[in-house]
Amino acid sequence: MVCVLAVPELDLSNVVEFVNEYADRPREVAGEQRASYPDAAALLDWSSEVPIPPPGDLVATANAIFAVFSSARDGSGLDELNRQLRSVRPVPEVTNSGLRWTVAAPGDVLPAALATCLLTWLVDHDAARLGTCQASRCVDVYADNSPAGRRRFCSSTCLNRHKVSAHRERASRVGRDQ
Repeated sequence: MVCVLAVPELDLSNVVEFVNEYADRPREVAGEQRASYPDAAALLDWSSEVPIPPPGDLVATANAIFAVFSSARDGSGLDELNRQLRSVRPVPEVTNSGLRWTVAAPGDVLPAALATCLLTWLVDHDAARLGTCQASRCVDVYADNSPAGRRRFCSSTCLNRHKVSAHRERASRVGRDQ
């Protein structure tokens, strides 16, 4: 008999925060390699009966999902997401309340939850709206919900730092040219 485990629905903002807190690259660029990890269950608002995996598995899962965001700009984000979906093989199941996803192994619940969250979001949005921050000292991921769809920074903080840096660079060039 095959065990069928429900894949919980996650909020995309929680997925983004989880990836930014657990994936190696964002932690490295932020200088947080030695910082302790936050509580993943709280970050994801995890309500599943299946427990959250150990930290090493969480990092590997976050790194895999980070690859979806980081490759979206060059057009291969969907390929990365499809790779993730194939690796955990979530199965759609129709219920009285709608569609839910299931997997056979407990270790596939979190990766499937993250991947199906992105899949659901991408049904209504272009993959190019996923990305990594373009600030000089940040690679945090984001999902662009803006009407214009031109987001390049993970937060207004990074956008403002970028603008200040650009202003200072222009001002120093003007000072050197005089």
